[in-house]
Amino acid sequence: MGLTTKTLRECRRLAAACAVLPMLALAQENPLARAVQPSLSGLNGRWNGAHIEQRTGCTTDTNNGFHGTYAEYIYDIPRDNGTITLTENAVNGLHCTYFGPVTRGTWSGEVSCSDGRGGTYESQGYVITANEISMRLRVRLRGSETCDIDAILGGSRF
Repeated sequence: MGLTTKTLRECRRLAAACAVLPMLALAQENPLARAVQPSLSGLNGRWNGAHIEQRTGCTTDTNNGFHGTYAEYIYDIPRDNGTITLTENAVNGLHCTYFGPVTRGTWSGEVSCSDGRGGTYESQGYVITANEISMRLRVRLRGSETCDIDAILGGSRF
């Protein structure tokens, strides 16, 4: 079975169209992604897991790079005001408190830690199920130690 010139032209036209489709799809907003947001009401209580982070631009150069620790997270979300208080108790003895409102699905606010570090944070996304949580945060430390931190707080519970 031989290919004709017309068939080859048609194949090339379809291949070019198919190559453009992924770019067109990326340029479009998914209306369901805007409409469906995970419920934060299931967060209340204790979670156990890990806090991992990638630090850059730190005042102290040795603080740059990958860091991680086991942590217990205690979420407190009052039903009436839309704010979240997260207390993080790390296995290394560090305690941090994240406090701020949830606005249009984004959680942001202030973080302060028992070692004197503090700054601001903003959620970059989260997944919440009955037994698992993963929150990605952009943290900016300020004060005696400054760093830009890409953090993931992950945990489980029964």
